[in-house]
Amino acid sequence: MFRFDFISETYARFHNLLKLSLLVFLFSMGIGSIIHMLEPEAFPTIFDGFWWAVVTVSTVGYGDFVPESFFGRLLGLFLIILGIAIFSFFITNLSSSTVLNAQEKQRGNVSFHRSGHYLVVGWNERSRQLILELQKVEPETGIVLIDETLQAKPEELKDGTFVKGSPTLDETFERANASEAHTAIITANLHIDEKSADANTVLTLLTVKGINPEIYTIVEMITARQLKNIERAGADEIIQSSSHISSLVINGVLFHGMTDVISMIMKHGHEDQLYFMPLPAHLENSTFKTAIEDRQTMDCFLLGIRRGSETILHPDKESILQPEDQLIFLKRI
Repeated sequence: MFRFDFISETYARFHNLLKLSLLVFLFSMGIGSIIHMLEPEAFPTIFDGFWWAVVTVSTVGYGDFVPESFFGRLLGLFLIILGIAIFSFFITNLSSSTVLNAQEKQRGNVSFHRSGHYLVVGWNERSRQLILELQKVEPETGIVLIDETLQAKPEELKDGTFVKGSPTLDETFERANASEAHTAIITANLHIDEKSADANTVLTLLTVKGINPEIYTIVEMITARQLKNIERAGADEIIQSSSHISSLVINGVLFHGMTDVISMIMKHGHEDQLYFMPLPAHLENSTFKTAIEDRQTMDCFLLGIRRGSETILHPDKESILQPEDQLIFLKRI
């Protein structure tokens, strides 16, 4: 419930500052009226008196209006002393509110209000690298990190937002504005046993999907035990980290140096990158061979087809392309 406490405290501070400003205004207006009545020649209008009162109480002292009588100067002396006290209190409250707001952001006790952002769940080396890459390739898109173990916002997050809280609670994802997020990346918790980590991942996915059924989710699973449940929960992409690492190692065992090749292809910013292209309309119902002749160049190699959730690498050249297909390319950037 700290979100509501923080909002209430911030509102209370703002409300107090607003009331103080109103009191200063009314007080200055009253003093301005009094000095106008005391010295109508020196202060021809009430506004002149109000102007002098504001300038005096703020300790600015332009000197364009100066009281000449004993009581007028006594009133001015009172205003100067009072002004020092009022503005010291005003600036102290304003400064403390600013510092408190900055501290709450560092601690993750804030809410995110923009849309189209990325949600990254869990702080670990994988999410750290992911955030660094996202900030390079998508610098204009907001990033919200959700984690319950961190005590402060990580330096790597830079302009991103840290939301502290359990990813299995609706309240946490509501503060992260999951209802308007673009993509959620849920990483596995490697600090607990694999079975519990995958079960928590399923629960986290159910939570975010319950708030935003349309959000695109990429989920990391450690084992295959919960694959059916994670699919039922609505995961759009599943990364089996243990299986993928094992496959990478096997390629390195069978073909020494192959892990470097695969890593270079997957690395963003490298000159050779994998990417999808929607099937051009004129290639619908054509053969894969026709697509090779039409789209493939020396800098753009056609690898296969992405059809729904199925990936077909190096299909038969006579395979017929369907309207919803995507072409898979290895392209030199």
